[in-house]
This record gives sequence, C-alpha cells and structure tokens, in this order.
Amino acid sequence: MKIRYAEVFDAFLIAQIHCNCWQKAYANLIPQFILQKRNFSSERVLRWENRIKAHKDVILVAENNDGKVVAFAWGGKARDENIFLNFELYALYVDDACQNLGYGSALIKAFANEVKEGFYLFALKGNEKAYNFYIKKGGILKPEYAKQQEDEGFVLEEDCFFFI
Repeated sequence: MKIRYAEVFDAFLIAQIHCNCWQKAYANLIPQFILQKRNFSSERVLRWENRIKAHKDVILVAENNDGKVVAFAWGGKARDENIFLNFELYALYVDDACQNLGYGSALIKAFANEVKEGFYLFALKGNEKAYNFYIKKGGILKPEYAKQQEDEGFVLEEDCFFFI
C-alpha cells in the first residue's frame, strides 16, 4: 500500500471510485433519482482534474500493491462556520473490493498528518458502516453539528464526527 498526493492522471480512477461508492453505499439511503445524478462522466473526471491542478485542497490517494489507485481522501479548509475546527475531510472513499484492508485507515491517518490538527467530517445518517468505521478510528460523534440539505425535495441528513 502506498499513500501519495493525487496527480492529474489519477482523476479518472478517483471519479470512478467516487461514483461507484456513492451508488453502492447509499443505494438504500438516497432515492435513485438523486443517485443517478452521481453517475460517472467525463465532466466528473474534468472536475477532479481541475481540483487536483488547483492545489487548493489536500487530495490523497491509496495505491494497492500493483500501483492501482483504490481509494482517496479529499479535504481542506473547514466549510462550516459553526464548527471551531479549521479543517474538514470532505470525502473518503475506498473501492468496494478493497474495503477492510486498511486503505481508509491509512488515508485518515495521512490526512491528519497533513493538516497537523483536528478535523471534522460529515456522514450520511443511516450509513452504519461509515459510522462504525469513523468511531473505530477515533471519531467522536457530534450530533449538535448535524446538518440537513435538500435535493429535489428529499432531505439528506448528515451527522458530524470530530477527529481531535
């Protein structure tokens, strides 16, 4: 396993992992019409390329022993003004075939080392697998910072986890 900064050529696999994980992890939590908007596309790859090129955020990838990107973490400056921590982990996804092999743990550790202070993340309510993982990795559930977003009439509820 190797953890490194994402390069532009990683955008395709990052986008693919991102979309595949959304489809699988949220299939029973989010209506299909919303998930369909998260399909893999050249536009999504281009967004990842631009994100990587901008060097504004921390985007890390995990490679398997064959050098293939199988997971990624994306984070940066905190986006929620109500939370006192300065950094947020925006996304952490591991290819389904590579889960429970330490990639997610390594990425959380690498992100924490990169920002050198506490951070927070949001997880979709009902995603028990993610909740259990974050708690196992030292995340502290902070329900007072829960948030809701509406997407085409459907309310997405997310809980906040602190890593301090």
